Amino acid sequence: MAIRRKTAGVVAAVVASVGLATAASAATAASGSGTPKPAPRAVKASAATAGTPVFGTAAQLAGGSTGSAYAYCPSGTAPTGGGGSTSAWDIFLTDSYASGSSWVVRGKNTGTGTESLTAFVLCQ
Repeated sequence: MAIRRKTAGVVAAVVASVGLATAASAATAASGSGTPKPAPRAVKASAATAGTPVFGTAAQLAGGSTGSAYAYCPSGTAPTGGGGSTSAWDIFLTDSYASGSSWVVRGKNTGTGTESLTAFVLCQ
């Protein structure tokens, strides 16, 4: 029993001293070397060079059907990204990818009414 109490006392002393050392080092790190930190400054990032989106013609998807919509880059440019938009929550996009000089989106209309699917492409 005496050994167990003595060990517990030693462990408590070690934990307390480590805690004090950690608190002291945190206080030192917080104050640093006494040199004031520079004030934060705004940094302007360069804008993306991909250009403005080019929207394709909306594809009409009847209820329960699947379909594709396309957006085409102007001559001499290539797609760098793209995506699609829908007219309703009922259309789920299943694919979105570049193909040649166009962007393709495919979707499924899970509703009962006709909804639209539109592709857009970013060209450079």
